[in-house]
Amino acid sequence: MFRPAKLNISRTGAKFGGIVANCLQTTGSVVQHAFTCLHLVFCIWFVNMVFGTTTDQSHLHPLESYGLLGCILLYSLRSIPYLSLPFGITNILGIVTMNTFPAPPTLEAVKAKIPFLCFRVVTRGLYPDLVKTNVERNIKTCYKVGLDNFKFEVVTDNALNLPKSALVRELVVPNDYQTLKHSLFKARALQYCNEPSVNILSNDDWVVHLDEETLLTESSTIGLANFAGQGHGDIGQGVISYANEEIVNWWTTLADCVRVSVDLGMMRFSFRKLGCPLMGFKGSYIIVKESVEKDIGFDFGPKGSVAEDVMFALVAWGKGYKFNFVEGEMWEKSPFTLGDYIKQRKRWFVGHVYTLLSPEIPFKCKLGMIPTDLGWFLLVGNILNFPASFAFPIPLPLVLNVTAGSMGGLILFLFTFGSIKSFSSRKYGLFIKLLLIFATIPVIPLAACMDAIASVYGFYTRNSGGFHIVMKETQKQTKRQSSQIDMDLI
Repeated sequence: MFRPAKLNISRTGAKFGGIVANCLQTTGSVVQHAFTCLHLVFCIWFVNMVFGTTTDQSHLHPLESYGLLGCILLYSLRSIPYLSLPFGITNILGIVTMNTFPAPPTLEAVKAKIPFLCFRVVTRGLYPDLVKTNVERNIKTCYKVGLDNFKFEVVTDNALNLPKSALVRELVVPNDYQTLKHSLFKARALQYCNEPSVNILSNDDWVVHLDEETLLTESSTIGLANFAGQGHGDIGQGVISYANEEIVNWWTTLADCVRVSVDLGMMRFSFRKLGCPLMGFKGSYIIVKESVEKDIGFDFGPKGSVAEDVMFALVAWGKGYKFNFVEGEMWEKSPFTLGDYIKQRKRWFVGHVYTLLSPEIPFKCKLGMIPTDLGWFLLVGNILNFPASFAFPIPLPLVLNVTAGSMGGLILFLFTFGSIKSFSSRKYGLFIKLLLIFATIPVIPLAACMDAIASVYGFYTRNSGGFHIVMKETQKQTKRQSSQIDMDLI
């Protein structure tokens, strides 16, 4: 007679325990976010104090000290940081107004209502073992979350001979295939998928674009299911981090930490609050409704193929499609060498230049990228600002001085906060994590120099063609992955 009562008490206790756990998690999340905001304020204050932006400069007479030509040069240098204002404001708004330590997403969409998801991986086929292993891992992640209405589509220039499976479709792009506008590289492969004789998707399906090294996590898979099932937008994108798997190059990994912060700042603010790709788009962790992908396609011609992701996003924005942010993060690796890092950034810069010059994109959709990319091109001058501000001081209104210093403080914050988000205390321990956060600081000038080299080199060689593929796999990884695949087959 008393068993039902005991059962009810047990259920009530479990429910109460769950509520308490959720409250504690929410409270911890809010506290962490509050410390993040304090971290941002401290970085801005610290840089302003170091550079003395609030000191009285009325005693300076630059025209007498440096002459007219010197004044023009120095004031021109001092004006470069203000090109970063839109980038800075959107990052601050994204960081401050939205929780930077959100709870892991839960499956909101009813399982039966989650549309078909096609995970599309584009590769040249240079790293077959990497592709096989990652597809296998990603399928396991989908199953772990509870998805069963999905398929992986691997699009390759060279046959990979993937194991036959109902969940994997290998598409080899024919050597003689040409698009109407003669698109190249990844854009050509993506457009091949849209050909009526190749495409097997319906308009209500969703395509998730991944790079060959991209790894799904449970949180990102749930985020994608929620996005598609709840209709949060037509196109979505989320956070990618670079320090979860084996780290090949610590310099490039620390330099890439800033991208995690920008995803949580500017990108999240642009997608969630403005519903558009205000200052760009990434080439992976993209979810697009199939009807939208068919409408836009990827046939942007040779120049539009260099940064086909940005072209696609801005054309979609111009056509009125809505963007939103996807909860959860995916994992990738940073470039293995400094040379690959520079070549990767060079391609991005050249792709942005071609995108901004494209007549297919309305001018209003370029406005957000113009000052940011111009500031990128003039990054050499921005780097020179640091020694010049000490060696050749010039008077500026207090508000301009503090604004420039605040942009520097924001950069310090973006790198260090990205390091906080990238490195796990469980994996490295608290002491090592603190060392890695502080190690990010001396990497900032290195990253700035490499980005400056990439932009100048890219601008002067923009018509040379080519699409550099960074190294994705080490010999050690190849041997380990091949061994793992053999064990799985056994």
